[in-house]
Amino acid sequence: MTDTPNPSQSRNRYLLIVGTRLIGAAGAVFGLVLTARFPQWQMKVLGGAIVLSAIYMTLVVPLALAHRWATPGTVRTNRRRPRKLPK
Repeated sequence: MTDTPNPSQSRNRYLLIVGTRLIGAAGAVFGLVLTARFPQWQMKVLGGAIVLSAIYMTLVVPLALAHRWATPGTVRTNRRRPRKLPK
C-alpha cells in the first residue's frame, strides 16, 4: 500500500473495482439464465449457487478492495492506532 498513489494507479484501482462489480452482475445474470433454462433440479441448484456467489462477490469484493487501498486515517476501520482521548 502506498501513502499517495499516482493518478494512473488510482484510475486503475477504480477500473478494477468497477470491473469487479460488472463481472459479478454478469455472473448473476448467467446464474439466472441457467436456472430458468434447464428443467433438471441439479442445474437449478447450480444456477442458484452461481447467483448467490455472484451477488456476494458484487457486494463484498469491491468494499474489501476499497478498504485495502484506502489512505491511512481516512476510513474509520483503517486506523492503525487508537483514537487520542481529549484532555
